[in-house]
Amino acid sequence: MAALSLTLAACGDSDGDTETDSTGGASFTTTMTSTPATMGATTMGMGATDPTSAGTGGQTSTPTSAGPTTGQVEPDCVDNDGDDYGEGPDCLGPDCNDNDVTIWEGCGVCEEDADGDGYGNGDSCLGTDCDDNNPDVWEGCMGCEDNDGDGYGPGCDPGSDCDDDNALAWDTCDTCMDTDGDGFWVGCNMLPDGQDADDCDDDDNNNWTADGCASCVDGDGDDFWVGCDSYDNDKPGPDCADDNPMVGGDDEVELCDGLPQNCANEIDPLPADEMCPPPGNMDPPNVNPIDGWLCEPPMPGVDGCKIKTCLDQFFDVDDDYTNGCECEGTSRNFSLAECGGEMPGYLGTLSEGQEIFGEDLVTGVIPEIDNGKGNGAEDWFWVEFPEINAQGDRPAAGVIKIDFEINQNNDYRFEVYGSCPAVAWDGIAEVCTPDPLGNALEWWFWDDWNFSDDSSYQNNVNWPNTVYVRVFRVQNEDTCSQYRLRVRRESD
Repeated sequence: MAALSLTLAACGDSDGDTETDSTGGASFTTTMTSTPATMGATTMGMGATDPTSAGTGGQTSTPTSAGPTTGQVEPDCVDNDGDDYGEGPDCLGPDCNDNDVTIWEGCGVCEEDADGDGYGNGDSCLGTDCDDNNPDVWEGCMGCEDNDGDGYGPGCDPGSDCDDDNALAWDTCDTCMDTDGDGFWVGCNMLPDGQDADDCDDDDNNNWTADGCASCVDGDGDDFWVGCDSYDNDKPGPDCADDNPMVGGDDEVELCDGLPQNCANEIDPLPADEMCPPPGNMDPPNVNPIDGWLCEPPMPGVDGCKIKTCLDQFFDVDDDYTNGCECEGTSRNFSLAECGGEMPGYLGTLSEGQEIFGEDLVTGVIPEIDNGKGNGAEDWFWVEFPEINAQGDRPAAGVIKIDFEINQNNDYRFEVYGSCPAVAWDGIAEVCTPDPLGNALEWWFWDDWNFSDDSSYQNNVNWPNTVYVRVFRVQNEDTCSQYRLRVRRESD
């Protein structure tokens, strides 16, 4: 095939045929030169004449290699960047980037990506590639990047790491987990030190070994567990007696109820003062803190606490320990527990025409039935009637009267003594208004020999300057009924 060569010759050139432009000026000579067939596109040359070119007075250019070359494109190919790719039937093909002579295809992929990992050199790459011959490496080419120390990571020989912050997983990130947060894992590439197998129950932080999952139970339903790998508020334990719902992780508060509350299954082993009162009934009032309780459960499972002793002059008369010793006896600030002349039992000194009653005298309570002089169920008082305080001489020194101002339910009586060692009524005269047992409801000493024709009232007896009064209960035991004395010295 002959190649067409167009040569532009300078004006006046003697080589070639000369045609004169109709406008005048330069003349153009066209020379047709035949050359051997060569693959490539036709080119147009302008400028100085190549001395080695074929023909005379012009320049001929031939391509030196196959492929697209810079030069004149076919008239039916639109090619902005001159790479012979563009739009038109005479183009070598379409051009995805007609502004870059080096690119005509592959614009949507990484332009320079030898290992096909998407990293390389070009605008469409995911980033640069420090090793474009290894699809697993595009960064960290200086060495293995292993944040978690498991040997896996970018640039590492074993391979990449799906989670470089978790040394337990490098290709099991979807399954490696510790859901219950107990520190024991499941589904990982490797297990932590001290863990020999996967967590047997990753939803239970109290168990992770096979033994724990199989044996962790609460057999007696007391919310204390046994057989678990660990215990906490969710599963307290271990239960030292998992067949006894009264006992949990250790010896419980011992109750007086005929049941064991300890790991040794002992029944009510402590002193009653340590088991009573039961929880929820703390500190009933006025119970003696030492030897104040009894433990006598009527049957297993029933509370057996009872008050044994109360503080001095307090009494439990209703048999209900929850309100303690609710009955307050006669105050020992205003009475005596035995016959004597101490001030707490002193009622006063009466001259003729005086009396003591009402709130000037103590209101007393003795819940227990009389158990004899000196045995405790009694109140003692003493009062003075000086003979010299009479308005006249004997036998006109006045009338002494002692009786009850208050005697609820008629429960109380009294005795009068001339001295503490003496016998009741000895040297004092007879009892006035006795009960059937001879106990006094009132007593008079009338200093008048004309009082009665009865000779028993005309005896010459000593004037009772000081008398001692013993008060006691005769009926309705264990009640809190009250009494109050009245003492008078009237004129005769």
